[in-house]
Amino acid sequence: MAIKLVVDSTADLSQEIIDRYDIQVVPLNVHFGEELYKDGVDLNTETFFEKLKGSKVMPRTSQPSPGDFHKIYTSLLAEGHSVISIHISANLSGTYQSATIAKNMLSDADITIIDSKSASLGLGLIAYQCAKLIEEGEKDTRTITALINNIIEDQIIYFGVDTLEFLQKNGRIGKASALIGTLLNVKPILTLNEEGIVAPAGKVRGKNKVIPYLVDKAVEKFGNEEVNIAIAHALSEDQRDALLSTAKEKLNVVDVLEGNIGSVIGTNAGPGVIAIVVHKRSAI
Repeated sequence: MAIKLVVDSTADLSQEIIDRYDIQVVPLNVHFGEELYKDGVDLNTETFFEKLKGSKVMPRTSQPSPGDFHKIYTSLLAEGHSVISIHISANLSGTYQSATIAKNMLSDADITIIDSKSASLGLGLIAYQCAKLIEEGEKDTRTITALINNIIEDQIIYFGVDTLEFLQKNGRIGKASALIGTLLNVKPILTLNEEGIVAPAGKVRGKNKVIPYLVDKAVEKFGNEEVNIAIAHALSEDQRDALLSTAKEKLNVVDVLEGNIGSVIGTNAGPGVIAIVVHKRSAI
């Protein structure tokens, strides 16, 4: 018997980490008109952004069904395992609700569902820390859950986007807010607030000011405390390297997770997104 970790595909974890920690991933759906793809299964980051360039329709996303979760949960439970299932903010997707419905279909099942109140590598960094706690084998589900909730309360995520068009068209922000971002080369900085909702954090003039702003927001909260960070980007190694270098220069970084955003987050944020996620090491 062991504790098994389940996440959804918006965690944007690398296959290496998924395999190393035996993480079960439930994919969300990406729709290009009538075409349906499973995020991370038959549509990876490279394929998604290439398809986005040539598409005449704006893609949309949908959550997994309760049945998708039920299938994985029953398989793990049949092997005698308990389950910790961590998911994208319930205020951004119905994924958490689908997971909860699946749990409720299994009476007396040892399943803990957690709302990360985050997305992409915000969720990914939380899941990564959970996977390491499970691997240690010294803590039970209740203790690990408490530690994960500590991280969720402590963690911040800030991201810059090239355009607000995708967030607006997918219903994440209003038209007026999207219009502001097109004026005078203004680059909006967004965050996920305490409720896991996309909220404005600020704006800068010019793309070269985005990365310093992102790191400065983390420094404001954490100062010289030891922190774990994640960096998510849209196939932009130059942006990744610049953000990582600046973060290591200004923050007391202990652990780093980095990777590309997946097709679900790409649908809502668009190309050109760059994000930093930070929580203090002592939160664990």
